[in-house]
Amino acid sequence: MEPNHVAVVGEDPEAPLHHRFRSNVGEHILVIPFTRIYDVDAALARRFDALDPDALALAATLALPTASEPELNRVVTPTPQSISLNVSASCNLRCSYCYASSGNFHGAQPAPMNWDVARTAVDALLARADPHAPITIGFLGGEPLVNRPLIRRVVEYASSEAAMHALDVRYAITTNGTLLTADDIELFRSHRFAVTVSVDGGAAVQDRQRPLIGGKSRSSFEALRRTIGPLLADPGLARVAARATVLASDVVVSERFDAILGLGFTEVGFSPARIASSSVASFGAEEWDAYLSALTSIARAEFARAMSGGSIRLTNFAVALKQLHRGAASPYPCGAGGGYFSVAADGAWYACHRAIGQQGYRLGDSGGLSSARRIAFLTSRHVHAQEDCRRCWARYLCSGGCHQEASARTPASCDFVRGWLDFCLAAYCELIAQRPDFFGDLEPHLSEATP
Repeated sequence: MEPNHVAVVGEDPEAPLHHRFRSNVGEHILVIPFTRIYDVDAALARRFDALDPDALALAATLALPTASEPELNRVVTPTPQSISLNVSASCNLRCSYCYASSGNFHGAQPAPMNWDVARTAVDALLARADPHAPITIGFLGGEPLVNRPLIRRVVEYASSEAAMHALDVRYAITTNGTLLTADDIELFRSHRFAVTVSVDGGAAVQDRQRPLIGGKSRSSFEALRRTIGPLLADPGLARVAARATVLASDVVVSERFDAILGLGFTEVGFSPARIASSSVASFGAEEWDAYLSALTSIARAEFARAMSGGSIRLTNFAVALKQLHRGAASPYPCGAGGGYFSVAADGAWYACHRAIGQQGYRLGDSGGLSSARRIAFLTSRHVHAQEDCRRCWARYLCSGGCHQEASARTPASCDFVRGWLDFCLAAYCELIAQRPDFFGDLEPHLSEATP
């Protein structure tokens, strides 16, 4: 299904079209639009470094879209293909950095979702989505398993509808894992579930940042250890990954990575808490530098593991490499307001699950979406419309970062992103040169560039 082309946000004429970098296997350029990576010889590398007009003209030619590639200045309104249902308004943990205030979103969602709201949202999604593409229904909260009867009912209903109409419906849940039961695990195993488990590290870190309600004598880490084992040992159709939040007060993550792997996870991703609050300090330049050093240290070890035939378990690194290999490039950091919406307990559709109750993100309900509000949302958040981003070489890989966190963007946080991407670009070139089988049947996006 072709998305609606509704607007154009012009690119800054001063925006660079290439980025030079080097790796242990040679000299390279990233052609920024459409993320095209090329090997260059030393002579051509020097010409790019000197901003030679012929080299810049070559980059401009290489940056042109092919017939199958949409122009990156377009604003489109695709069919909704994915929703998350905010099924719970409460949680059994009290995380210091929780954006959802345990699921009630600072009073905007005082009660859990009911069946009528959930079914109406699912019906609306199935009616609007492209029937030839995968459709995803996610479950969030609070802790979504507080409302597990609704989750099971939605899965049974949506799966039945999918079978009748030949739809590919999949599921996702973000959970702290401490309330998992055998029935929950069987539900995940029996369907194509992406299960993201929030766990911040070993017992000391986890219990400090993600304490259970009920006092210091109870450990959320030990509760998770008891419940998660059977699912990790036998996930069935589910794919299970861990996600850890990093606070500015403790950015050294290598021990956390090892502790989470020790629980049995094979995929671990880290996410910094960028927005400061009364209980969470902001990241400064020193913290961003230290976090980059810590993350790349883990990634180097995972790179060595990959070179020896193993898989990469650091999700941040694995995803970045796959995006580079695919030539992923987007003017948006996610599908918020495009193909993805989050449904509040009252049935309102928001562009983002982190924005329940924020009127600027409310774009409609199950009865229909506001075209005007949706276009305004997408146009204003296009990377070409971001003053901090429009001339950055990483603009189509970072895409400005999370909409919710844009207010916390700083020069230091942008330097972190560029530093991380430079590391990943070099690692990608080395990996594709020395272990071309790593990406399976996908064609490499690396070529020779000649003037």
